[in-house]
Amino acid sequence: MKKWSQLIIDVDYSPSDPGINNWFCESTKYNKADLTAGKKLSYEDPGRLFGGITVKEVDDSKVVLSYGGEDYTLREGQSHRRLAEGGRDYTSFELNTYLVLDFVIENTPAFFRQFQTREQLLRLNDRDIQLFEASNDPCAKFVLGRWHYVLMPREDSAQLAEKYTREAVDAGIADAYNMLSIMYANADTAEDRVDMEESARLRDEAIRRGSEAARMRYARNRIAGLLLAPEEPAKVAEEIEQLLKEDDDINPGWYSILGYAYETLGKVKEAGAMYREGIEHGCLRCYYELALWHQQQGNEEEYDKLMEEGKNAGCGFCFTLHADLDEDEYQKKTPELKRHFTRYIKEQLQRGMKLADGTCAYFLAYNYFYGTLGFEQDSNEVYRCLERGMAWGDFTCYSFLADILEIGIPSDQDRKDAAVYRLKALRLGDESAQSKVIIAYRRGLLKEYQDEIEKYWLPDNYDDYEEDDSRWDPYV
Repeated sequence: MKKWSQLIIDVDYSPSDPGINNWFCESTKYNKADLTAGKKLSYEDPGRLFGGITVKEVDDSKVVLSYGGEDYTLREGQSHRRLAEGGRDYTSFELNTYLVLDFVIENTPAFFRQFQTREQLLRLNDRDIQLFEASNDPCAKFVLGRWHYVLMPREDSAQLAEKYTREAVDAGIADAYNMLSIMYANADTAEDRVDMEESARLRDEAIRRGSEAARMRYARNRIAGLLLAPEEPAKVAEEIEQLLKEDDDINPGWYSILGYAYETLGKVKEAGAMYREGIEHGCLRCYYELALWHQQQGNEEEYDKLMEEGKNAGCGFCFTLHADLDEDEYQKKTPELKRHFTRYIKEQLQRGMKLADGTCAYFLAYNYFYGTLGFEQDSNEVYRCLERGMAWGDFTCYSFLADILEIGIPSDQDRKDAAVYRLKALRLGDESAQSKVIIAYRRGLLKEYQDEIEKYWLPDNYDDYEEDDSRWDPYV
C-alpha cells in the first residue's frame, strides 16, 4: 500500500516550431502537511493561461482540488489529473497535477504481496528505492534484498541481496527466510554451494512464520517433488481448490499453481481453464502458460494471440514470440520481409530484456553469435545479453556461454569456466546439463564442487558406468 506525501503542480509546455517536439516543465511542490482545506495554491505558469487552484478537501488517502468550477480527486490508483490545456505564442501548454506516493513499510501480508513478482519489482522507481535505503525497518531490508536478487541492477547486487536478506532474516521477517531459502537452493550465497537441506529448513520456517510466498513455492515443490518435498500434486490441487472457495482476496498466483497441478495430473481442460482464470485475476505468467497450453493442443493461432496479449500486459517472456523461427523458414522470406522480421524480432527481444526476461536475452545472444534471422554477428552484444540473462537466473544463458567457451580448441581455463557455467545451469533447472557436468567432474574440472556434485548431481547408477562410457560423453 502507498500513501501520498506530496502534491505536484506542473505546467508542461512545448513550442510548435517545425521539427521541435521537446517538452519543458515548470514544477511546484507542496508537502501534505502544508495543505489544508480552502488553501489557494500558487504555481509557476509561464504562459499565464491557467487559473487558480484551491484545496477543497484533504486527508491521508486523497486530496480534492477545485479548478475552473470543477472538482478533481487524486488518490492512489488515480494519482494524476490534467486540469486544463491551451496554446499561446505558438506553444502548447498543459496544467497537470500529481500525487507523490510512498510505500507504507509494515510487517503485513499485504505489504509483502507487493513484491512477489518480477513485474512488481520492475515498477519500483528511484524514489521507492531511496525510501527503502533510508529506512532501518527490516521489512525495507527484505524489499531491497529481493530487488537486488531478482533484477541485479548493480554490479554489487549479488552481495547486497544476501546482505539485506540476512539482515531481514535476523529480524524474523518471514518472507526473508523464503528468499534465503531460494539463495541456498540456487547456490547464490557467499559459499557458492547448493544446500538443499538448509534451503528446505528455511522454506519451512518461512511458512511457519506466515510467508505466503513460501507457501506458494512449497506448493510448486510438492507438485513436482522438488527440494526435499513430497510429490503430491493431487493433494496440492485439493488444497488450492479449497482456498479458492474460502478466500475472496486470493493471490492470483494460486491460479497458475493450480493449473500446473492439473497439467501434472493429466487434467488438460481443467488446466487451461485455470490459466484463463488466472489471467482474468491479473496473473501475468498465466498468459504464457495458457499460450503454451494452446500450442500443445496444436492451436498456433490462439498461441500467437495470447502471447500478443501477454506483451501488452507486460509479460517479458511473451516477447519471445516468433523468436524461435527456423532459419530455413526465415530464408524463404522475400528480402523486404526479412528486413521487417529482423527489425521486429530485435525490437521485441530488446523490450523483453527491459522487463528483465532472461529468455529474451538468450535469443538475442544466440542470433548475434550465429548471425541468424538477419542479425549481424556482434560479440559485444552476445556477452552483454548473456551477462544480463545469467544475472536474472536464466539457465539457457549459462549453458550457451559454456558452449561458446568450448568452441574450437578451448584453453584449460575456458574448460574450467565452461564446467562451472554448466553446473550453475544445472542448479537452476537445466537437466540437460547434468551429463556434461558429470564429465567435467570426472576430468577434474570441478574439484572445488566435489562434495556438492557427489551429494546432489550424480545419478544413482553412476558407479555402473565406465569412465569412458559414451552415453555420458556428448563429445563421443
